[in-house]
Amino acid sequence: MKDRSTYFRNMSRILLLFVFLGFAPSFYLKFLLDEPTFYPDGLPLTHVIHGVILTVWYVFLVVQTGLIESNRFRLHQRLGWFGAVWAVLVLVSTVWVISVFPNRMQSLAQQLQSTVDEVEPGLTFILWLDVFMCLLFIGFLTTAIVKRNEAAIHKRLMLYTGLVFIFAATNRMAGSIGFITGLDISMPLGLLLLLSLTGSLLIHDRKTQGKILSVSWWCFGLYWLCVVLSLVISGSEWGGVLLGVE
Repeated sequence: MKDRSTYFRNMSRILLLFVFLGFAPSFYLKFLLDEPTFYPDGLPLTHVIHGVILTVWYVFLVVQTGLIESNRFRLHQRLGWFGAVWAVLVLVSTVWVISVFPNRMQSLAQQLQSTVDEVEPGLTFILWLDVFMCLLFIGFLTTAIVKRNEAAIHKRLMLYTGLVFIFAATNRMAGSIGFITGLDISMPLGLLLLLSLTGSLLIHDRKTQGKILSVSWWCFGLYWLCVVLSLVISGSEWGGVLLGVE
């Protein structure tokens, strides 16, 4: 059974929208704020470069799914090589941010006369999640390239190259909602948003294929295994030490 739905095109757009909404106050629309919510002295260069690179990746996913929808397969294939090269920048910039993030948060906490836990709750968890998601990004993208002639597998793996890093946006969105409502719901709401996004592929498979494809189960399972491992490791005595978090 062929999948002729608009799910993948719509999901790529939803991911881009989540990225924009999540980082609008601290990145995209920061210039509109009289009192910056994050980074009162301005965004570090690492964050600016990483933000631009990752934004291009999500735009790339939107363009690629749009090309498939309009049957422009040859252009989709050619642009795929750009994506393979750009993916290297995504990884390098993410590792760069991970390496400087702990010191940046400590400096920011001192500047705001606060603590790291208050400025960035769950910092160790977020860093470990970044590490694991970088590994998943490599695995999903590499397999997607190898399986580029098997559309059902390829497009599901490519979707997950966007899902792996979307937690940063959902975390920001959940934090903003928690701030507005005055409720301490950032962590559970962020996880709920992630579950909704990742679980939507399973629902899509069931509706369009009559079953959940193996690749979708693998992507979903590995994703949440990494989330659980991040929680477990970040709660250990050595979890923060290994990443330079005091």
